[in-house]
Amino acid sequence: MLAIWHGFVYILTTLFLFFTHITGDYVLGVVLLTIVVRLVLLPLGVTQVRSFQKMARMAPRQRELQAKHKGNPQKMQEELSALYKEEGVNPAAGCLPLLLQLPVMYGLFDALRIFHYSAHHGLWIWQNLAKPDPYYILPVLVAVSTFFMQRQSMQMTPPQPGMEQSQKMMLWLMPIMFGYIASRLSAGLSVYYVTSNLFQLAQTMVLLRAPQRPATSAKKATT
Repeated sequence: MLAIWHGFVYILTTLFLFFTHITGDYVLGVVLLTIVVRLVLLPLGVTQVRSFQKMARMAPRQRELQAKHKGNPQKMQEELSALYKEEGVNPAAGCLPLLLQLPVMYGLFDALRIFHYSAHHGLWIWQNLAKPDPYYILPVLVAVSTFFMQRQSMQMTPPQPGMEQSQKMMLWLMPIMFGYIASRLSAGLSVYYVTSNLFQLAQTMVLLRAPQRPATSAKKATT
């Protein structure tokens, strides 16, 4: 297992070297590496957004079931599961792209930590991406991009009854928390995270403009 992990880190390091050689800059090397990773995960990203769209369309029926079976959690869960199956929705689909990015982030952390940096590639203000950003520019960008990611996600998934206040709190708490973590971790991971967030924001905006077929429940209501 350790050999597989070392091989994975070696692949990331090789890609990082390749993109750095092309651009002449460490930061742009991480940006291009991130774009490649997100393009590989693009099919899952599309599935994620489509799942969010379906869940948004079926939110009224979901709230009806929750109100109807408020005193019977087991029955409510059975009805919700049947609704998910009817609409072809997998609630876990939204988390899959993020989970698959975690090994890449850990691998990139190792790759940047053991990388031997040289001054002639430091065209930007970050000379060593293995160290935290001393100027706190990247942590701020992490916090801002996380805020817009959270807001976009909230717009796609209507809040559950009684959870509105908690979701508003998370909209502000998550960016602050991620910004603080970014100030402690390597600058390279912050570059990866910001680039990934921007890619996700743009990807979702494009996909939301694409026309979607009406939900199964809507079809039945009109017939």
